[in-house]
Amino acid sequence: MPTGFIEKVKGFLFDPTKTLIAHKDESLGDALRYYIIFLAIYGVLTGLMLGLFMGMVGGIAGAQAGMGALGAGGLAALGIAGITIAAIIFIIIFGVIALFIGGALLHIFVYIAGGRKDVSTTIRAFIYALTPNMLFGWIPVVGFLAGFWTLALEILAIKELHEISTTRAFVAVFLPAIVLAVLFFFVLAAMVAATSANPYYY
Repeated sequence: MPTGFIEKVKGFLFDPTKTLIAHKDESLGDALRYYIIFLAIYGVLTGLMLGLFMGMVGGIAGAQAGMGALGAGGLAALGIAGITIAAIIFIIIFGVIALFIGGALLHIFVYIAGGRKDVSTTIRAFIYALTPNMLFGWIPVVGFLAGFWTLALEILAIKELHEISTTRAFVAVFLPAIVLAVLFFFVLAAMVAATSANPYYY
């Protein structure tokens, strides 16, 4: 049975299998609402971090320009507010676009791996798997580690929602990376071969 936002976050983090089963039949619209709320929160946190940094830099510059403490403080506050608002708007717009592009590409590999549910199921799995990254991704270093958590949750989400084996889900998630690595290898090999075939003559 679908639960509230906080309960879903806690469930996907600490009891993902049970939570995924409970939300197996959730609509894409409900999953998108969950995702957009997270995007807004992520935008606020990211914007505040950037805004504080830029605001401090602007405040120092204002103080050095003779604006005084009040003027420098106002400049800093303006910087924080402006960057926070811009970050929220940008992250929501870019996040939704990236979700559908990434979800569609992932679905191709899920289908290759044996998943036969529709693309909306893959997009929902993608959304649920992003929970650790959306919660901790804005924190330096911790955000990098959260990426591995997200990958593990993505495998589990694909497995549960598409009802395929863990091995097939693993292949679906990592096959794109393998394909890109192989393509990169062949492109690099072709560039090396082209360079060797056309040496410089002096």
